[in-house]
Amino acid sequence: MPETIARLAIVGPGLIGTSVSLAARRRWPGLDVRLVDRADPIETMGDAPVVVLAAPVDAIIGILPRLARVVSPQALVLDTGSTKHAIMMAAAAAGIPQFVGGHPMAGGATSGPGEARADLFDGQPWFLTNPDAPDAVHRAVKFVEALGAHAVVLSDHGQEHDRLMAAVSHLPQVTANALMIAVVRAVGTDNLHWAGNGLRDTTRLAASGAAMWESVLASNSRELKPLLKTLAADLSALADGLDDRDLVRRFFEEAVRAKSCL
Repeated sequence: MPETIARLAIVGPGLIGTSVSLAARRRWPGLDVRLVDRADPIETMGDAPVVVLAAPVDAIIGILPRLARVVSPQALVLDTGSTKHAIMMAAAAAGIPQFVGGHPMAGGATSGPGEARADLFDGQPWFLTNPDAPDAVHRAVKFVEALGAHAVVLSDHGQEHDRLMAAVSHLPQVTANALMIAVVRAVGTDNLHWAGNGLRDTTRLAASGAAMWESVLASNSRELKPLLKTLAADLSALADGLDDRDLVRRFFEEAVRAKSCL
């Protein structure tokens, strides 16, 4: 990646896409950034040498075949989707030679361009992968580091990323939603004002909208499904043994040991 770039195209001007734009302009003042929304013709990105796909996973997969007919073979194309293997396979099928799968570990429970910040990626891990295009990965490392992120290069086609994210990101999201639903079903919304910080903290992610998560869960169901089934079985066993003090003690002690590493 050169010290300067002439033009940057970003498909998906939400939280991540707009933050990429702000971070890029911070690094390269005066940079020509073309934000392409879902309703815009993909051709509006023109001949940008760097293209960032910052849309939901299913939208990225749908864009890739059309993108291959628009971008230069030399253009660096990155995505920011929350799952990687399905996107990597779609990019390979589309024949985009300089494609690098990416996932910045930044964001929040709420999305939208209004939450975007130029420093969103500062010091945050940004996963990158495509073992079939090492030159493109090298360019991508330089690009995301210029945005302030810490590049983490994986050696496979996204499988390890998806396995990790199922546990540390997707499972907590689903669990937070399930907890919020269970509480409201038990006490109703009128009694939520009695809740303390414990419920607020553990259900923060329940404010996330379905627009992004529908495709994330669908594209990573193979990794997430067994984790959810294990969690459900563990909760069922605990429910049946609440009067077993040894069981409860082991449950809390294991959690405390794990939490101390976080």
